[in-house]
Amino acid sequence: MLYIGGLRVSKICGTTMGGFFSRRGTDARERWWLEITGKGGKTRLVPATGELMTELMRYREAQGLSMLPLEGENAPLVIPLIGPNKPMARSAIHEIVKAVFSESAAQLRQRGPEFEAAAAHLEQASTHWMRHTAGSHLSEKTDLKVVRDNLGHANISTTSINLHSEDDARHDATSAGHSVGWRTS
Repeated sequence: MLYIGGLRVSKICGTTMGGFFSRRGTDARERWWLEITGKGGKTRLVPATGELMTELMRYREAQGLSMLPLEGENAPLVIPLIGPNKPMARSAIHEIVKAVFSESAAQLRQRGPEFEAAAAHLEQASTHWMRHTAGSHLSEKTDLKVVRDNLGHANISTTSINLHSEDDARHDATSAGHSVGWRTS
């Protein structure tokens, strides 16, 4: 969600699984989206790529949920490791991300002193760093309008039929040009 979706951690904490939905595009292909409410109460759509949906299904299965989100489902996007089924706190997500980057930096250091600079860079990473990295990587492969819209830097009207074809093209561009590279099988 932080990298593939380019979401702010606050949006991850404030959005439920019910924000996911699929719709058939103007080309008759089914695409998944995540509807979130951004700054200023503005609603936007974030493409939920095939890779993101595969990881979401794995996560949901591990949480004992149905493979795909259901309309109106109120389960949080990130469920706490222990305790009630309520949204995970921003600080908890931040701590998990920092721990992953810290461990990655330690593994780099074990490879030798030539990896020190990369390790030090990783230790500076944060949840917001991941969002900006997502935007940077996506901008190398897609039109800047795609990046702007994915990161919520402009309004998107979900009711306009003319924008559906633009949304479909944006979804395809995001799926083709932005991934972690994990296997989806």
